[in-house]
Amino acid sequence: MNQKLKTAFFILLLLVLIAPVIQQKTGLFKEGRLRGQGDPATYPKFSIKTWFTDEFQVQFNKATEERVGFRPELIRLKNQVEYLVYSKTNASGVVVGKNKYVYESDYIRSYTGRDYLGDYFWEQKFNRLKLVSDTLAKLGVKLAIVLEPGKASYHPEFIPKRFIHFKSDLTNYRAILDESGKRGIPLLDLNKFFRDQKSTAEYPLFPKGGIHWSVGGMVKAADTLLGFIDRTMGLKVPDLIVDRVEMSDSLRDTDGDVTDIMNLLKSPRHPKMGYPVFHFTAVDSTPKPKVLVISDSYFFNVLGAKIPDRAFANEAFWYYNATIYPDSWSAPKDTSSIDVPKTVEGMNLVLIMVTERFYHRFDWDFTDVLYHHYYPAAGKEYRYDFMRGIVRNYVWFDDIQQQADYSGVPMQEKLAGNADYLFWLDDQAGKVPHDIGYYRMGILKDPAWMKQIREKALINKISVDDQVTKDAIWMLEESKK
Repeated sequence: MNQKLKTAFFILLLLVLIAPVIQQKTGLFKEGRLRGQGDPATYPKFSIKTWFTDEFQVQFNKATEERVGFRPELIRLKNQVEYLVYSKTNASGVVVGKNKYVYESDYIRSYTGRDYLGDYFWEQKFNRLKLVSDTLAKLGVKLAIVLEPGKASYHPEFIPKRFIHFKSDLTNYRAILDESGKRGIPLLDLNKFFRDQKSTAEYPLFPKGGIHWSVGGMVKAADTLLGFIDRTMGLKVPDLIVDRVEMSDSLRDTDGDVTDIMNLLKSPRHPKMGYPVFHFTAVDSTPKPKVLVISDSYFFNVLGAKIPDRAFANEAFWYYNATIYPDSWSAPKDTSSIDVPKTVEGMNLVLIMVTERFYHRFDWDFTDVLYHHYYPAAGKEYRYDFMRGIVRNYVWFDDIQQQADYSGVPMQEKLAGNADYLFWLDDQAGKVPHDIGYYRMGILKDPAWMKQIREKALINKISVDDQVTKDAIWMLEESKK
């Protein structure tokens, strides 16, 4: 009997070992594709050169591994075990929190303030935005900011403890609210709107296994946005009327966007989600406004629900201020191929809509493009422009942020230091003219001088930035003597 068991175990083990080969050769069982994975790598052509450089072997191994039988199911099994036992996911940038709530790490970073750009950056950004907004207003174009919600700030209770010790009151979210408020720039804070209604919400704003707002949350946000456009911006738009809400155990559209790419054998359990059925009221003879939206991926399901098509006179969505939709669904089109100022001036309203993850990128340089167009003779602001360049560079910015986490040096200081280094390189190469911007930079880099500047600004009853400019002008005039 013992020998029979050994033989049976050996045969079973042998079958397990050869089953992937049989499946690879015969395709006996239908296998589902992994989400996010393209076609298998192609087998390389043999050559003496690629053999001796190992290119042939590496490519051959990769092509073979990606064709192993039952590979998708084995990967899903591995992912499922790691998810259930270790709360680990192999999807890039995804964090599994308490009660198996999933987050994208960038949302947690923003919520905790680890990507805070600093007071100086935001003052410069909003100085420019105010000038651009006022100029557009004279041309008949209104501008407003919409802060979309984020899962980290809406569900901080499920964030893993290892991230919470980073929490700071200095965040880009707070800076945007403060700087827009000082300058009277209209702002709709959907982040706060949804947090305030969390305890009485009819259905979840965020799916347990998703990072974008739910379909139901999007409809509520759209309704709130249309009311803001009507009442605050003074532009007549149709009313969005919810006829009923269908509660469902089955996720629709983007509500399972993260768990889908986690490639699990079994999707996690989730609360029932709400799916509103809605229509728009007929409007009077008042023409609908032409609206341009500068936004991120949150706006895709708004566009997909045809809300702009039914509420506005047009559909115009600039994804990251770069790719133009809906045009790019038929053929690629980006903002570098159009006359941006002319296009903007043809609108009635511009909305800068940004979610928590991208508060540090805010407008994707939309403000700065128009600022340089309308104010071509404006002085250089070297530190700010170098900082903008670093923020645009995902790899560089993430590296600086990780250095800040490791060293305990605030992110804004690391960012400013890198910008100052870039300025120094250009100055050493003789690329920087000795203008007002040059002398401003010299003052900003000197802590002792900045201490005096703050004292003088207090005495003169002007802003610190204005005092820096005043001293820079004096230095420029002295240099000419």
